[in-house]
Amino acid sequence: EQKLQGSIECSRVSFAYPNGSGLLALSDVSFKINAGENLAIIGPTGSGKSTLAWLLLRFYQANQGKILLDGLEINSLAVHNLRSQIAIVPQKSLLFSGTIEENLLWGNMQADITQRQQALELARADFVQEFPAAEQTVLGSRGDNLSGGQRQRLSLARALKKKKKILILDDATSALDGVTEAKVLKNLQTVASNHTVIIITQRCSTAMAAGRILVLDEGEKVGFGTHSELMQQCPTYQEIYKTQIESNKVS
Repeated sequence: EQKLQGSIECSRVSFAYPNGSGLLALSDVSFKINAGENLAIIGPTGSGKSTLAWLLLRFYQANQGKILLDGLEINSLAVHNLRSQIAIVPQKSLLFSGTIEENLLWGNMQADITQRQQALELARADFVQEFPAAEQTVLGSRGDNLSGGQRQRLSLARALKKKKKILILDDATSALDGVTEAKVLKNLQTVASNHTVIIITQRCSTAMAAGRILVLDEGEKVGFGTHSELMQQCPTYQEIYKTQIESNKVS
């Protein structure tokens, strides 16, 4: 089994969904990040952000170009091996009825209480300890007795507890308020040297927490760099920043 370190390279990747409109969801996208780096992927709805995650997990295969992990073409890795080393936290949390402990253990039954507590702290899911039954609290179907933000933090804790080399957050902090989200992202940076973290988001404030940012628009790469570089070079990113951050300052 090939153990991943977590470097990712996309080389001229193009992709259209099978049986879709035939339009490219991604067109000629290239970028590279080293193992242990944080990358944010930002862009409007439908710009191809989540599509990249699906390609990394090999739910689909690129029509053109290559995706390399640790310099190895992704198609040369066994699917089970690949997916066993990537954790994804989607926007809609995948929780099930049962105790919080059972939800946390899903995907890694070996995690002891210390590891679970550590993951809950990193995900700012401290609220679990405030419940009278703590981890033995029983969740309703899909965790519907929790708030949206609590569900997202619990899902993130479960992913962190798995200690995968690559962690993908697909709009996974969208239900959190700005202060809590900033704390969660700061905590992620403390573990980032062991993980490659990909943060898919529509929020500039979220993207700014990453070391580098990939800007997509209608499936094309229109920017790649640090926040300050993009503020100088990328009109799409400048527009997102202006709309979200500067308009907030005014109001």
